[in-house]
Amino acid sequence: MTGVLVSVVAWLAVAIGLIVALNISNRIVVRRRELQERRLRPRAELSIAEYLAGSAAAPDIAGKGERAVMLKVAIEAIYDLRGSERARLVELLEQRGFVADAMSGLRARRRALRLRAAETLAVIGSAVAVPALTAGLNDRDAVVRTTCARTLAEVGGDDVTDSAVAAAERDMVAAPGAAAAVVLALGIGRPSALAPLLRRAAAPEVRLVAIAVAGVLRLSEHAPLLQACLADRDDLAAAAARGLGLIGEVRSVGALMALASDEDRGPLARAAAVTALGTIGDLSALPVLESQLRAPDWSLRAATTEALSRLGEPGAAALRAAGSSHSDPGVPAGAASQP
Repeated sequence: MTGVLVSVVAWLAVAIGLIVALNISNRIVVRRRELQERRLRPRAELSIAEYLAGSAAAPDIAGKGERAVMLKVAIEAIYDLRGSERARLVELLEQRGFVADAMSGLRARRRALRLRAAETLAVIGSAVAVPALTAGLNDRDAVVRTTCARTLAEVGGDDVTDSAVAAAERDMVAAPGAAAAVVLALGIGRPSALAPLLRRAAAPEVRLVAIAVAGVLRLSEHAPLLQACLADRDDLAAAAARGLGLIGEVRSVGALMALASDEDRGPLARAAAVTALGTIGDLSALPVLESQLRAPDWSLRAATTEALSRLGEPGAAALRAAGSSHSDPGVPAGAASQP
């Protein structure tokens, strides 16, 4: 028994020694990279600045370390560039093989390398990478797939739009953040592509994101589809109501009033409809809003008070009348003082 314990202790000592050695080795590597970047960064920054300022000669890049620093500096710079300067830097990255390297990285065995490649191509935004990004839609990792889809939505043509939409639908549950970014990119670059994601045939998870995007981006072309969503479950209806309010869709006032006064619906959807009516500002909604000051749910009454305050003097008068009525215990405290 003693011999076994001695053996275990010896093996543990060896394992601890290996871990310590590996940790020291990693620290040395990291330190060397930091020193190398500190040495090479000024030259890389100057080279890129001169090239963007109009230098005819593209920067010379020698060695793996210098390429890594040059790419890092270029990625940092590209975030702040627009128009011709951005296009010129992208062209440089294409000419010097950085885009080709990232395209090749999408075929790597390690997930981390594929994801890094997809993220690099997303930042650069080169149309040259469209074929590789399209192939990346079949990657076994959801985040890699959706990162490729987002970039395709931004730089690809109409022929890849359907594929980007399909990727968002496929991975909304597995990678919700990355899939939502695809929907946002579609909304910004190809607003009409959101239509299939807003219809009832789409999964509720992706519909909810598409509804929110259509509202935040104020895509009035999708107002009829958002209005149709008012009949859906409460979270979808609430998101659609908020979107219609942001768009200022006057033609949806009737449907919003119906939702706001529907006692079979939950407070979430009804309060969102009330808020949208206040945002749109159509005075025809005044009677419905006044009636909601007596709603049993506090959040609905509060939303109604805020909505009425947006309707100018008619809304203020309704609040004063409700606040002075002793027979109306449902009015929130302070309603009479609303402007």
